[in-house]
Amino acid sequence: MEINTKILSFASGVNWGIELTNLPVEIIEKYGQLTDTDTDNPGILSILEVAFCVGAAIGCITTPMYAGRLGFTNSLRMLFVLSILINGITMIPVHWLYLTVMRFLIGFTTSSISSLSPLLVAEVLNPHERGKTMMMFAVALNTGVLLAYVFHWCISFDYGVWMLSFAPPIICEIISMVCLFFIARAFKNQRKQSQRDEQVVHDDVPLMVEGDFGDVHTSSNFIKSSNEETSNTFQKKLEFSAPTDFNKKLTRTQFRRIVYVTVALGAMQMLTGVDAIIIYASEIFGELFESKKSGIYGSIILGIANLVYTFIAAPFAEHKPRRKMLFIGIAGVCVCHLTIAILYFVKAPTIVVLIFLMLLFLFYNLGPEPIVFMFFSEMFPERYKIKLNGLGYTVNWVANIISVFIFEFFVGGREQYVYIFFGVMTLILGISGTVLAPETFGKTLAEIETQIRAWTKKERHTKKQIENNNKGLRIDMEKVRMVSYQDGALE
Repeated sequence: MEINTKILSFASGVNWGIELTNLPVEIIEKYGQLTDTDTDNPGILSILEVAFCVGAAIGCITTPMYAGRLGFTNSLRMLFVLSILINGITMIPVHWLYLTVMRFLIGFTTSSISSLSPLLVAEVLNPHERGKTMMMFAVALNTGVLLAYVFHWCISFDYGVWMLSFAPPIICEIISMVCLFFIARAFKNQRKQSQRDEQVVHDDVPLMVEGDFGDVHTSSNFIKSSNEETSNTFQKKLEFSAPTDFNKKLTRTQFRRIVYVTVALGAMQMLTGVDAIIIYASEIFGELFESKKSGIYGSIILGIANLVYTFIAAPFAEHKPRRKMLFIGIAGVCVCHLTIAILYFVKAPTIVVLIFLMLLFLFYNLGPEPIVFMFFSEMFPERYKIKLNGLGYTVNWVANIISVFIFEFFVGGREQYVYIFFGVMTLILGISGTVLAPETFGKTLAEIETQIRAWTKKERHTKKQIENNNKGLRIDMEKVRMVSYQDGALE
């Protein structure tokens, strides 16, 4: 089941990356020729660009409405089938409004798949494998983006085969469906085994034992991964720790804090402006390549750099504390944004801007991209998991739409201001969200939720009280030293 889960996660990431970038302007123009549509109209292009993002945002916010009832596997199966059908009928040229609706639906299914897949990963894998798999999800996303760029370059020699750009997502979704079949079967066998084990426990072992440690429960309503259930260490921790009711509502302080972390990190990831930079690569690289395909070349360069940087960042993101890596990534992205803004102010050569854009992508892959995905798969309490996950990815897509429109408004002579905006928003949202987020590195889902349920207002008051007590102690010690000094002087 673990291998199939990893393959499904990787295929979903590749699918997401391809769907994001497999409809460039050139293919839209070819579609317009076949349907007698004036694709030179900027309004049509804007609608087609936004349709995918709006569909993605609505897909994320509606996921909790059915995922909680159907379950992860049934929901994903339904979404894979829908996505295959939608990509298939998108190959039929009808009208630009028809294409807009199809892009909306593709965004809807793709975002829902990409938001549910990490939750499935978190349920199946142990903490170590979970971190590696989510890092590979980020690798897969960037691989999908690069594959879409390379595929676009291939069909640029003959746009008559434009419909083939929708074939790679279908292949990814078929692979994911096959993996999901085996995962669902493994879950079914696991449930049967659990029922048999529970029957044995019910017949042979008392459900509650009173001892030196108080009331010890042998069962937990928290959903553990298959590896965690068989872990002796986990069972000992569960046996000798005070039971936590994971079905209980969070306190107001706990709920507000986890919601803010979700919104702040979800918005911060896209307000780094990385997606907007990729979309407007042709304008950025127009001065470097004297070719009609400058946008394609620039996109391929960014795609390759992004993928390479993901592999470079992977060992650090996997084996270092999440919050520490996120702090480093946020600081680096912010510095790069402000440096690029200065370069535009002084009208520096484009090649210098390119160098700092590459550095920006490096820091983005060290922190904001993979760590936010990891947080969204790990930190949500069981009772609120699907809803908070939907909220996080919805905010993520809304921020993506905002970043693209802001970049479009400033591109063409005023880029410095948009980079300042991205830098400031990354700093404010990133730092505040990271400080308040729980540390999830190397912890089971139960341990993470226990940490969140320990958040209280008293934490702040206690820390402040300790600081005040220490300050008062230092003042008292200083008074003692002064009195001793005066007594010695009098003698």
